[in-house]
Amino acid sequence: MKSVLQSTRGVRSLNATNFPAPWPFVKKGATGQRKIGPMNYEKFKWPGQNREFPELSPKFQKLNPKELHRYTGVQPDGYHDQKTGEFVPVKEMRSELVVPNLDGFKLRPYVSYRVDVQIEKRRVAYEKKVLEKGSERLADLHTVEDERWPPPKMTSETLFELAYGDTVRSAYKEGKYGPVTQKNETVN
Repeated sequence: MKSVLQSTRGVRSLNATNFPAPWPFVKKGATGQRKIGPMNYEKFKWPGQNREFPELSPKFQKLNPKELHRYTGVQPDGYHDQKTGEFVPVKEMRSELVVPNLDGFKLRPYVSYRVDVQIEKRRVAYEKKVLEKGSERLADLHTVEDERWPPPKMTSETLFELAYGDTVRSAYKEGKYGPVTQKNETVN
């Protein structure tokens, strides 16, 4: 059996141990990776700081070209005239939203039939609450907003009730606002 001599001076020799295969070879009885040959992943082609594909990502280049200082990736809606150096807008190049006119269109957007069941549950529960409390206003005060049906319209009164209603009522009951007087009366 031959023994392999390696350089002790730190100089790389032509020994085979210094030249590993560029890809893994599958040996007999090995488990796991079965591919023989170079493995090129799509990830290696992404633009990045190592400038794998610098032409796709100029922001990582050290050149920092002046044309790309305000580059946003948006297509221009015109061109630069070479003679005058001015930007000439072209109407045909301008991007537009094309929206069809749906007046008189009979089909409606699809809504699952399960939604009807949920709406019916909320409506029935809310009607029971109205019968229990006596009026819609009292039922609204004792019902979580997500459980009301139909959902309440946001008015200035409901906004005030949500933000300050409880605070004002409790302060009034405690007498923090003082006695209520008419404009003509004076307090002794």
